[in-house]
Amino acid sequence: MGFFTSDSFASASAAGTDWRDTSKAVLKMLEKAQTDGGDFNIGFIYISDNLTEEANSIINLFRSVTNIEHWVGAIGLGVCATGEEYVDEPAITAMIGRINKEDFCVFPAIDLNPEPARIALEEWTDSTEPMLVLVHGDPLTDTEPATILSQLEQMTGGFLVGGMSSSRTAHLQFADEVTQGGISGVAFSQEIPVATALTQGCAPIGPVHTITRCDENVIIELDGQRAFDVFSADLRTMTVQKTEEAPDGKDKPDDLFRGEVHVAFPVSGSDQQDYLVRNALGIDPDKGWIAVAHNVTNGEQMMFVHRDDETVRADLSRSLLDLRHRIQDENGEFSPKGALYISSVARTMSDFGDRPGGEMKLVHEIIGDVPLVGFYANGEISNHRLYGYTAILILFL
Repeated sequence: MGFFTSDSFASASAAGTDWRDTSKAVLKMLEKAQTDGGDFNIGFIYISDNLTEEANSIINLFRSVTNIEHWVGAIGLGVCATGEEYVDEPAITAMIGRINKEDFCVFPAIDLNPEPARIALEEWTDSTEPMLVLVHGDPLTDTEPATILSQLEQMTGGFLVGGMSSSRTAHLQFADEVTQGGISGVAFSQEIPVATALTQGCAPIGPVHTITRCDENVIIELDGQRAFDVFSADLRTMTVQKTEEAPDGKDKPDDLFRGEVHVAFPVSGSDQQDYLVRNALGIDPDKGWIAVAHNVTNGEQMMFVHRDDETVRADLSRSLLDLRHRIQDENGEFSPKGALYISSVARTMSDFGDRPGGEMKLVHEIIGDVPLVGFYANGEISNHRLYGYTAILILFL
């Protein structure tokens, strides 16, 4: 349970036995920030999937008690707050903010019918230029998420960031109303200063390769050689680096491949050396093929990356420190007013120190007592691309 405030935001979080006592605990803390009547006019809320059936009741209660009309967020297998995360237990994390009503626009979910969202956004963009677009989506949406993200980028011209809901039941999202299916969210104008960071949680284990022969999602050749042979060479390099001795051949490459090594595709034009991480589905040492969860093309670049607890911790620390230093250099100080954090549900079992979990403790150590809410997603979104195994921090400056 925690309560944090700034001059623009206030956040609170709690776990409980049911939706009523959990909601009551969070609202009681938020009311401390509204003692003078306040002018908070937007809320961000994330609810654990243990409370999915009560989502409508929770949103209605928060709207009624706070008198805040606009709420955005999603359901997650876990939710997070300043310095702590709640996984597999009834929990709610919420943040209220003061933002000029002209500087944000909540839009309904886009799925098979994009018109309601288009109408809402076009009315707003006629007089406003978007900067950041926070989105939440249903991973089981009828329309391919990449298609919807492309539509949203064309509608807004803003920087899309967010995540897909994760749940053992209904994949719900909140955009003033509780919805299921599609992608919804809120757009912010350029008058709202923000900064974002993406952490991949992986480390490259070899050079970038070029796919020279493939068939749909099967990589047959890399750099003119059998894909498996190239992979084996990169894996030997990683093993030497980790053990400082040549592998003795006892461990099968494909055993390590399935456990800790993934395939990554560099993002063209990125100045942050971003890449999209995709699962390896299997290998055929005899034929030399590698199947991946991504349709590939000849001439496409790719590399192998290694992911374990150490790389997850190191990359998170690096990305957050880089963001902190960049903001410090540009603004002369690091004093964010509020934050959103969206992390992959796969990271809930990573060891960030003394136990599994602890991700938010590390974030807190680097960015400080900033009001923060977020959730563990089934796919993370940054710059309109759908990632996996990543975490995204959004700071309101």
